[in-house]
Amino acid sequence: MIYIRTVNSLAEIKKNMKAFDSYLVSRKEDELSWGKEHIKRGTCFIVVPIEDGLHFYPSRFIGYVNNTMSRHDSNEFKDGKETNLAISNVLGFKPELNDELECQYKDYCELLGFIANKSGAFGVNRKYWLVSE
Repeated sequence: MIYIRTVNSLAEIKKNMKAFDSYLVSRKEDELSWGKEHIKRGTCFIVVPIEDGLHFYPSRFIGYVNNTMSRHDSNEFKDGKETNLAISNVLGFKPELNDELECQYKDYCELLGFIANKSGAFGVNRKYWLVSE
Protein backbone atom coordinates (compact mmCIF):
# COMPACT_ATOMS: atom_id res chain seq x y z
CA MET A 1 0.00 0.00 0.00
CA ILE A 2 1.27 3.42 -0.94
CA TYR A 3 0.48 6.52 1.05
CA ILE A 4 -0.09 9.54 -1.19
CA ARG A 5 0.93 12.79 0.47
CA THR A 6 -1.23 15.89 0.49
CA VAL A 7 -0.47 19.01 -1.50
CA ASN A 8 1.70 21.72 -0.05
CA SER A 9 1.98 24.21 -2.91
CA LEU A 10 -0.22 26.09 -5.33
CA ALA A 11 1.66 24.45 -8.21
CA GLU A 12 0.60 21.00 -6.97
CA ILE A 13 -3.02 22.17 -6.68
CA LYS A 14 -2.97 23.62 -10.21
CA LYS A 15 -1.49 20.42 -11.62
CA ASN A 16 -4.39 18.45 -10.10
CA MET A 17 -6.91 20.96 -11.45
CA LYS A 18 -5.52 20.42 -14.93
CA ALA A 19 -5.76 16.65 -14.48
CA PHE A 20 -9.34 16.90 -13.22
CA ASP A 21 -10.34 19.18 -16.11
CA SER A 22 -9.05 16.54 -18.53
CA TYR A 23 -11.66 14.08 -17.22
CA LEU A 24 -14.51 16.55 -17.66
CA VAL A 25 -13.65 17.04 -21.34
CA SER A 26 -12.59 13.47 -22.05
CA ARG A 27 -14.08 11.55 -24.97
CA LYS A 28 -13.70 8.39 -22.89
CA GLU A 29 -17.04 7.76 -21.21
CA ASP A 30 -15.51 6.21 -18.09
CA GLU A 31 -13.33 9.30 -17.46
CA LEU A 32 -16.13 11.75 -18.19
CA SER A 33 -18.64 10.01 -15.95
CA TRP A 34 -16.00 9.63 -13.21
CA GLY A 35 -15.31 13.37 -13.24
CA LYS A 36 -19.00 14.26 -13.18
CA GLU A 37 -19.67 11.83 -10.34
CA HIS A 38 -16.96 13.44 -8.21
CA ILE A 39 -18.44 16.87 -8.83
CA LYS A 40 -21.88 15.54 -7.91
CA ARG A 41 -20.78 13.81 -4.69
CA GLY A 42 -18.33 16.46 -3.50
CA THR A 43 -18.65 18.49 -0.33
CA CYS A 44 -15.78 21.00 -0.48
CA PHE A 45 -14.64 22.64 -3.69
CA ILE A 46 -11.96 24.98 -4.89
CA VAL A 47 -13.74 27.45 -7.17
CA VAL A 48 -11.77 29.18 -9.91
CA PRO A 49 -13.08 31.77 -12.36
CA ILE A 50 -12.07 30.73 -15.87
CA GLU A 51 -12.95 32.49 -19.13
CA ASP A 52 -16.08 30.39 -19.63
CA GLY A 53 -17.33 30.75 -16.02
CA LEU A 54 -16.59 29.20 -12.65
CA HIS A 55 -15.03 25.76 -12.40
CA PHE A 56 -15.46 23.61 -9.30
CA TYR A 57 -12.77 21.18 -8.13
CA PRO A 58 -13.48 18.56 -5.43
CA SER A 59 -11.05 18.82 -2.54
CA ARG A 60 -10.60 15.08 -2.05
CA PHE A 61 -9.14 14.83 -5.55
CA ILE A 62 -7.26 18.13 -5.62
CA GLY A 63 -5.67 17.64 -2.21
CA TYR A 64 -3.35 14.72 -3.02
CA VAL A 65 -0.10 15.23 -4.93
CA ASN A 66 -0.01 14.18 -8.61
CA ASN A 67 -3.49 12.75 -8.43
CA THR A 68 -5.11 10.82 -11.25
CA MET A 69 -8.32 8.89 -11.57
CA SER A 70 -6.58 5.56 -10.94
CA ARG A 71 -4.44 6.87 -8.05
CA HIS A 72 -7.52 8.41 -6.46
CA ASP A 73 -9.57 5.23 -6.78
CA SER A 74 -6.79 3.08 -5.34
CA ASN A 75 -6.01 5.45 -2.43
CA GLU A 76 -7.51 3.59 0.52
CA PHE A 77 -6.52 6.39 2.88
CA LYS A 78 -8.18 9.34 1.12
CA ASP A 79 -9.94 11.61 3.58
CA GLY A 80 -11.57 14.97 2.94
CA LYS A 81 -10.55 16.24 6.37
CA GLU A 82 -6.92 15.68 5.46
CA THR A 83 -7.17 17.29 2.02
CA ASN A 84 -9.24 20.24 3.28
CA LEU A 85 -6.58 21.03 5.87
CA ALA A 86 -3.78 20.76 3.28
CA ILE A 87 -5.61 22.98 0.79
CA SER A 88 -6.48 25.52 3.50
CA ASN A 89 -2.83 25.65 4.53
CA VAL A 90 -1.74 26.34 0.94
CA LEU A 91 -4.45 28.92 0.22
CA GLY A 92 -4.27 30.58 3.63
CA PHE A 93 -7.98 30.31 4.44
CA LYS A 94 -10.65 27.70 5.13
CA PRO A 95 -13.57 26.81 2.87
CA GLU A 96 -16.81 28.59 3.69
CA LEU A 97 -20.52 28.25 3.17
CA ASN A 98 -21.52 30.62 0.38
CA ASP A 99 -25.08 30.89 -0.95
CA GLU A 100 -23.99 32.56 -4.20
CA LEU A 101 -21.38 29.90 -4.93
CA GLU A 102 -23.92 27.21 -4.04
CA CYS A 103 -26.21 28.58 -6.76
CA GLN A 104 -23.28 28.73 -9.19
CA TYR A 105 -22.38 25.14 -8.28
CA LYS A 106 -25.90 24.00 -9.15
CA ASP A 107 -25.68 25.83 -12.48
CA TYR A 108 -22.30 24.19 -13.14
CA CYS A 109 -23.81 20.76 -12.49
CA GLU A 110 -26.59 21.50 -14.98
CA LEU A 111 -23.98 22.52 -17.58
CA LEU A 112 -22.34 19.15 -17.01
CA GLY A 113 -25.68 17.46 -17.62
CA PHE A 114 -26.99 16.51 -14.19
CA ILE A 115 -28.91 17.93 -11.24
CA ALA A 116 -26.89 18.66 -8.11
CA ASN A 117 -27.59 16.66 -4.97
CA LYS A 118 -29.37 18.59 -2.23
CA SER A 119 -26.18 18.54 -0.15
CA GLY A 120 -22.68 17.16 -0.13
CA ALA A 121 -21.79 13.67 1.03
CA PHE A 122 -23.43 12.52 4.27
CA GLY A 123 -25.90 15.44 4.14
CA VAL A 124 -23.19 18.02 4.83
CA ASN A 125 -23.54 21.54 3.43
CA ARG A 126 -21.07 22.25 0.65
CA LYS A 127 -18.22 24.69 1.33
CA TYR A 128 -16.02 26.60 -1.06
CA TRP A 129 -12.63 28.23 -1.44
CA LEU A 130 -13.00 30.98 -4.06
CA VAL A 131 -9.61 31.71 -5.62
CA SER A 132 -8.33 33.53 -8.66
CA GLU A 133 -6.17 31.38 -10.89
